[in-house]
Amino acid sequence: MSHLVDGGGYAPRPPKQKVVRKRQDIINFVFAAVVLVLLNVIAQYKFFRVDLTAEKRFTISEPTRELLRNLEEPVMFRVYLDGDFPAGFRRLRDETRNMLTEFRAYSDMIEFEFIDPSKAETEDQRYELYQQLQNKGLEPTQLEVKNNDQTSEQWIFPGGFVYHKGKEGLFKLLKTQIGLSAEAQLNNSVQALEFELANALRKLQIDQKKRIAFLEGHGELDETQTASIATDLSKSYTTERFDIREFEVDSISGQVSLSRQMIRLNSFDALVIAKPRETFTDLDKFLIDQFVMKGGRVLWLLDVIQAEMDSLQTKDQTLAYPYQLNLEDQLFKYGARINTDIVKDLVCGSIPMVVNVVNNQPQFEMFPWTYFPMYFPEIDHPIVKNINPIRFEFPSSIDSIKLSGVKKTPLLFSSEYTDRVQAPTLVRLAELRSEPSEQTFSDPPACSAMLLEGKFESLFKNRLQPRDESGVPIKVAE
Repeated sequence: MSHLVDGGGYAPRPPKQKVVRKRQDIINFVFAAVVLVLLNVIAQYKFFRVDLTAEKRFTISEPTRELLRNLEEPVMFRVYLDGDFPAGFRRLRDETRNMLTEFRAYSDMIEFEFIDPSKAETEDQRYELYQQLQNKGLEPTQLEVKNNDQTSEQWIFPGGFVYHKGKEGLFKLLKTQIGLSAEAQLNNSVQALEFELANALRKLQIDQKKRIAFLEGHGELDETQTASIATDLSKSYTTERFDIREFEVDSISGQVSLSRQMIRLNSFDALVIAKPRETFTDLDKFLIDQFVMKGGRVLWLLDVIQAEMDSLQTKDQTLAYPYQLNLEDQLFKYGARINTDIVKDLVCGSIPMVVNVVNNQPQFEMFPWTYFPMYFPEIDHPIVKNINPIRFEFPSSIDSIKLSGVKKTPLLFSSEYTDRVQAPTLVRLAELRSEPSEQTFSDPPACSAMLLEGKFESLFKNRLQPRDESGVPIKVAE
């Protein structure tokens, strides 16, 4: 089809598809312009950010955003990670700056600065600053720097301090982990930036620390043996020791008060039960159970098998047998069962053994000891993420029990070269002298650490209620 035009000739019509496409382009352009205008209008009333990076590097969690939005006083981050160093640490520095910039986008209370601790006017001033940073808990990392076929040593301090409300907090940026390459460790450090920075700030906002009690009364580890973990916990919590079998006595009646003991125990936010060796009575279990029913947390650090290396110092073998802790029914009610076995693993730690005596001096060598398995955290959970491998000593396996309303999260597993030995059993040093067979270590990986969360049912539900000193039944929380 054609149409007549001036000039007496014929010309082709414009193709219909081109006309339609041109109209669609105009519509798309108008639509995009309208969207941009609307976004600008909305942006005047509502703040939001869009992370377009593939790995979501600039997406911070909602709890961190809430923390930043609620800031009412200035916060200063002072980062001692600046200078001329290898690419990996430059990336860690740049990502730290990016994260703090992102923090500042959510709160104008955030300020930060980067400092090169090696830039001092004199060498004495530099080493004085180094010493100050170490005394305040900021550990240095030594690097080897190559320049024109020459190698020099350089000290860097991957971390810093945060200042808020007249208080100072420490944060460390480098997450070291045994068995990982330097590149993998730096990648883990970058991924943990938000947590490290936000957690350091969050600690400074705590006006009243939560209270944690180390339980006593059943041969638990004493104050000296728990000093390390107590020191770490004391940075964020108030730690005390509580003997569950020491009751307050009424000065007039001379009777002990069960109600008062429950009030004292429930004043804590969490309990640590570290390696008890003696039997728990029903009253002990009742007090702990009611603590859990009222929302208390418990860290059970249990050794259900009696097996100690001290017993092998004077003889070549020892009998490993179960403790009688009387906790099986309580843990089962909460969703876990600790088996009376010993987990052995070809992936294990080593112990020294005498191999020769020269001039009356014993000569030692290290031998792998399968009773000391190494557990490598492999799940992406805040409790175990990016931590170093953990060496257990004569651990047992844990099974989960299916319960409604209780979430079970296995945290640590042995390797695929596992052997579970039922107790009682003999532990012999002679095992060091023979090469273990992979056929023997063919059991599935064993779980030896588990997190239980949810709404638990009381062990004492539908049981006879204990009575206070006045004879009045205690109301049981279920």
